[in-house]
Amino acid sequence: MSDDGFPGIPFDGAAGDERLPCGTSVDELFAHVVDDRAPRDPEHQRRCPHCRAALAELRDVWSPVEDLAAEEVRAPAGLLDAVMARVRELSRNPWYASLPGPRGHTRVAARVVGVIARLAAESVPRVTLALGQGHTGSAASAADIAGPAGEAASDIGVAGTHVVVDVQIVIDYGAPMHEVARQVREQISRDLREHAGLTTAEVNVTVVDVRT
Repeated sequence: MSDDGFPGIPFDGAAGDERLPCGTSVDELFAHVVDDRAPRDPEHQRRCPHCRAALAELRDVWSPVEDLAAEEVRAPAGLLDAVMARVRELSRNPWYASLPGPRGHTRVAARVVGVIARLAAESVPRVTLALGQGHTGSAASAADIAGPAGEAASDIGVAGTHVVVDVQIVIDYGAPMHEVARQVREQISRDLREHAGLTTAEVNVTVVDVRT
């Protein structure tokens, strides 16, 4: 039992070495959130949408415990068990967002999140194409701009109710890129919230080409 009244949190994999699709240990990320431990691979964590989505979810899950600790009160019975159950859930549904409800859970596949994000981006004026999630558009040149060295043009990280979206777009020549990117971010966040009940931790937009 720690001095603040909270039982110790297992970070050593004692409850199972749960990992994200990228191979990162959930325990390692949780230790980063709770104890501010430095990540083993900061560059991977910075670039990986799975890690960034999981960190957003873990910070949200852990925040009630931090609030109670700040008030110097004892945690209610079962609170940490509920928190740890949410943490362990991340590795059991690595390709799904999970929305808890009063009578069960709703799972949303990452590929569905990707489709919603792509369609949202393409609904923004002067965006002619959004790449990724198996969609390369009708233009023959689309495959050539889908990402360097064969990398995916967009990537989706899902963890609980939080999502990280990296998307590449093609816009009309002459369109103000910063303004279009802002509109794309807002539209993706709005559509994921309204259609899937998800919170976007990040929406990163890269303009990879212009079309005349």
